[in-house]
Amino acid sequence: MKITIFHWIIFLDILQSSTIARPSLLQHCISENQSVKCQQKMPDMIDHSVDTFQLTGIKLKTFDLGRVVYIFPNVQNVSITDGNIVNLIPPKKPNSIKVLELRRLLLTNISRDFIRHFHNIEVLDLRENHLEQFPVDFFWGNVKELRLSNNSWNCSDDLSWIFNMNKRVVVDINDLKCFGLPYPGKPLISIAQYIKELEDTCIPNCECFLSKVVQDIMTDDLVPIITMNCSYRGLRELPSSLPNNTRTLHLEGNSIASLEPLNNNPVYESLWDLYLDTNDVSSIDDLEGSFWLKHFREFSLKGNKLTKIPAYALDNALLKNPNMPKAVRLYLGGNPWRCDCIFIPVFQELVLQKYATQIKDIRDVKCSYVQGDENSLMPIIDLSRSSVCRLPPEYSLQEGLDLLNGILASLIVFILGKLAYDYYHFKKTGRLPWIVTKMP
Repeated sequence: MKITIFHWIIFLDILQSSTIARPSLLQHCISENQSVKCQQKMPDMIDHSVDTFQLTGIKLKTFDLGRVVYIFPNVQNVSITDGNIVNLIPPKKPNSIKVLELRRLLLTNISRDFIRHFHNIEVLDLRENHLEQFPVDFFWGNVKELRLSNNSWNCSDDLSWIFNMNKRVVVDINDLKCFGLPYPGKPLISIAQYIKELEDTCIPNCECFLSKVVQDIMTDDLVPIITMNCSYRGLRELPSSLPNNTRTLHLEGNSIASLEPLNNNPVYESLWDLYLDTNDVSSIDDLEGSFWLKHFREFSLKGNKLTKIPAYALDNALLKNPNMPKAVRLYLGGNPWRCDCIFIPVFQELVLQKYATQIKDIRDVKCSYVQGDENSLMPIIDLSRSSVCRLPPEYSLQEGLDLLNGILASLIVFILGKLAYDYYHFKKTGRLPWIVTKMP
């Protein structure tokens, strides 16, 4: 068999190719045209012809992008995905990178001047990382497209950075979701807007919180649930205004006496929970027939000055309350309740016994302190009717019977005396007693 010049050319071409291709590239990377794809490791060789580089599954926690620029000086498209990278070191030398994809890594933050190291960058993809916040003063450079969805955005922290975002650049801004409590899975931009509005409308000297955000089952719209805390602020009356969608109001430790605004101020119609512990409330008569009393969920009046309440009105309101029976909570302990025969039997039957499940501090609903009274400070639920409906000691039953017997005996003596007198008069004069002549 003769070896021709053609065979020698083929042999030399194969030999030259095997000499140029390095083992690391053959083992971990695939090269096609001007593109290189690698798994877990970077290649060793320098190649000026590559404009697209993809790296997947790298296990390093810290990765230097300068290494990519060193090996591929003219690379324009870089994709690093599905790795353990937590920290990125940007390249220190000029580069030609226009598209940078950093997806499904473990990145927890991005520096505010990250883009300054990429003078030609136009697209930055940071999806599916662990980013919690974004720099407020982030340098945008020439970026025309930024993707940030599916990160671990912390919505319990300051969200002012979202308002610095250009919606034309952050193309998936409406897909950013809060991660974890208190707003899991809710749109980040909506949460930020709710919080900003709350800061603008909260009553001075009070604190307002976005407790949670729920979805309206009828309209599918998001509904913010607001909590306002005005406890221990020296208030003498209920606030005249509340932020929109305020559902819980804390007013403990003030000097509020009147509950009339709950009846005539429409801002309270959407309030669910009201805490008025340790105030000066002595009556809830203003709530009789009110919309609020028929729709509340939690109402706490612990430690006020209540001696009695309109039991029939409260019973009627609770019967009509759509939150009954599971959602209603009522707290009445620590008040100086008047334990007499007029109030207690009705209060026991229509309120304490009937709504024992809803009155969460029922054992603390006690009689006021009265020196020498055996019911003093006793739980009202334990009182018997006979213990509160009894005559005062000076008018005991036995003494009452003795008095009645004395009166009856006096009447008998009077009647017998009158009969004897009439008989004597008839014998003497022959005239009948006057009352006899009038009888038919």
